[in-house]
Amino acid sequence: MYASDLLSRICRDLDTIPEYITRIERERRAVREDPPGTLTLLEDYNYATYTEIRGRGAVDPDFAIDPGAVKECEDELDRYLEQYAPGNENLKHYVTTLSLYLAFIAQRPLHPPGVPFSDDIRIVKRGDGYYCTGKRRYRDDPAALCRFCICKPVSR
Repeated sequence: MYASDLLSRICRDLDTIPEYITRIERERRAVREDPPGTLTLLEDYNYATYTEIRGRGAVDPDFAIDPGAVKECEDELDRYLEQYAPGNENLKHYVTTLSLYLAFIAQRPLHPPGVPFSDDIRIVKRGDGYYCTGKRRYRDDPAALCRFCICKPVSR
């Protein structure tokens, strides 16, 4: 499988949830009175990723992607989202497609850099690399998606 094949599939997959995308766009236009929290910042990151996908014409240069890794990531995302968003098929579809794009094509973190997810987990960008304070702890956890994320563990 090539990155261009996966990008085409991601675009087709996003075409199947137009009502959900419209709802996200409508909610984004709503006036926010409170300062953005972690969830809002994650939603913003996801939507920016969505608009990047829609604006991207091609993958150049194209490169090979292990289809087994893509399938494994999809299966883990399905399991994870079934646990944390049961029954919300559109959200699961949206998050899965964006995550595949981030992990395999854009090669950027699954979570937005700079946003604290807990007191001790944060992603930072240093130079051309991304680092996560939780990667060392969670990368081997079968319940975590860290093994698919581009971030490196923070050195001690």
